[in-house]
Amino acid sequence: MAEWLARARCIIRFANMLVKLVIGSLFLFLIQLVLKNVYYMGYHLHYNEHYPGKCEQVKGMSLGSEDFYTFKDGLTFITSGVAIQNNTFGQREYMIKHNIVGRMYLFDFNKNKAKVEELSIVGSNGNFNVKLFHPHGISGWLDKSGVKILFVVNHEENGVDYIEKFEFIPENKQLKHVKRYRDNTMLLVNDVQATSQDSFYFTNSGTGSGTVWTMVQLFGQLAWCTVVYFDGNNYRVVLDGLAMPNGIAMSNDGRYVYIATSMSREIVVTERKTNNDLIKKQVYPIYTYPDNIIVDMKTDNLYIGAHPIAYKSFQSMDIHKPAQVLMLKVKDGNITKTRELLYNDGDLLSGSSVAIVFNSKLLIGSILDKTVLCDVNVPL
Repeated sequence: MAEWLARARCIIRFANMLVKLVIGSLFLFLIQLVLKNVYYMGYHLHYNEHYPGKCEQVKGMSLGSEDFYTFKDGLTFITSGVAIQNNTFGQREYMIKHNIVGRMYLFDFNKNKAKVEELSIVGSNGNFNVKLFHPHGISGWLDKSGVKILFVVNHEENGVDYIEKFEFIPENKQLKHVKRYRDNTMLLVNDVQATSQDSFYFTNSGTGSGTVWTMVQLFGQLAWCTVVYFDGNNYRVVLDGLAMPNGIAMSNDGRYVYIATSMSREIVVTERKTNNDLIKKQVYPIYTYPDNIIVDMKTDNLYIGAHPIAYKSFQSMDIHKPAQVLMLKVKDGNITKTRELLYNDGDLLSGSSVAIVFNSKLLIGSILDKTVLCDVNVPL
């Protein structure tokens, strides 16, 4: 009996030690996670404002210019009125308050004026309802006949994401809806990159639209997201293990695809294979939260709209958020250098989601705020 009691005491002591070890490990893990998130939220950061030249607000549009696509002739198509379904940061309420609805705009760099035209949307192919249209990412393709084709990510009211295909009718300033795409691989679609008039890549910045699950992925910094390719017939995941992939863009020669991973604060450079698989070539840290990517038509350099101080980006939509524009130098597909073109504390525009330089002008968009055009009087 004495021997049995001694063994029982040993087992109890061991169990107590094991419980303490598990509790201690969990405590240390939580402390590490909290400290890591505090660091990533940027509470310690400070920037100094600067601009590449004179800046002015673009006229003729509502609040919001989440993404751009610019063709080689300087015509730029702008998405406005994005509303992600999980509504994590109160976007829907903000939109109702400011009467923001889904719209598409046209900006012409050749006119050298800070003004846009709203495009009317016609057609309803595939049960598309313009009243439920909340455009997000955008990409374009010029077909063999010279028709400008646009692919636009759409977050409908019912919580299902689509990619919509439009043709631009220049004489009427219209976008004609011709097709819509939907698949169960579309989880929380952010951006799209066309590869032909009926094929594209797109990024999933989450694994679903639920608010709680989105926050778990965000603050847990879970690299569970994907890039999907549609070849005209089938959808398949071509890259996974990404931490909130946001913008996606392709080099002018089609050899490389660039992906902005917001949560890991990196640009992932991938090599595009003949079967459209993506193979990681470079992971380039930029120490800010990148949104959309635009590739310079002449140099292949990248323009990034970014959110430099994360915790401010997660505050109420009514609070001004800092805006940042980066230019990333590219050589042979690899990023070699980063240059900051603009930083603003939020009074010029609140948060910068996209940017492009064309004809010595810098056009900057925001998720749900103003659109700004700046002169570029600095060497690029």
